[in-house]
Amino acid sequence: MTRRLTGKAAVVTGGAHGIGAAIVARFVAEGASVTIADVEETEGRALAERLGPGCRFVPCDVTRSSAVAGAVDSTVAEFGALDVMVNNAGVGAASSVVEMDETQWRRVIQVNLDGTFHGIKHAAPAIRRGGGGAILNLSSIAAGRAMRGMAAYSAAKAGIEALTRTAAVELRENGIRVNAIVPGLVQTAAAQQGSEVLARGLGMSVDQYFATRQGRWGTADEVAAVAVHLVSDEASFTSGLLYRIDNGGTA
Repeated sequence: MTRRLTGKAAVVTGGAHGIGAAIVARFVAEGASVTIADVEETEGRALAERLGPGCRFVPCDVTRSSAVAGAVDSTVAEFGALDVMVNNAGVGAASSVVEMDETQWRRVIQVNLDGTFHGIKHAAPAIRRGGGGAILNLSSIAAGRAMRGMAAYSAAKAGIEALTRTAAVELRENGIRVNAIVPGLVQTAAAQQGSEVLARGLGMSVDQYFATRQGRWGTADEVAAVAVHLVSDEASFTSGLLYRIDNGGTA
């Protein structure tokens, strides 16, 4: 069976755990060389060691533009090029608009939205120099619906979707495709907490939410499978797409 990412080099921010770790593992299995860029050094280094020589870890706080630039530069130095950038790093905060602390607000916007901006800004020139490639951003179904207690997270993810569409148009002439995955609730540690906030905002229990809206938890591997397709040559004519993975929940 042909591996779809053979010869490609990628950076995955927030790749030490959750959806990011599943994407890293799937990319390596598909033949890519991958840099895990994350603030979680213990988890990130352990994952890189487990996945072998095609995977490496670099400390990276995506709120710092220079740190993201460094992750890109070190990847080019190590692997000879950059073909794929996955902007996955994200955090949430459960609070209403009025009650939210301004520090919380800024943190969520900085990690999710600013981090994605930094990833696009610094990855695009490197990808262009290599002849083109793909940028993949991680959004959320929270971007497209009002959910009590999810103001900052929803705003950040909606910003990512707008940024994805604009970057897709601007970078098309450079041979760079830009898409976003829009997951529903995926079974990760962070989502366990977020699901309770979301369900309360809809006036439901978590069990009621899944029964009526999504049916079941999604898995990180299901998201990773779509990620491979969107950054591979199979999706060579796909850009500006917001790809929903939520078992029909938003339908």
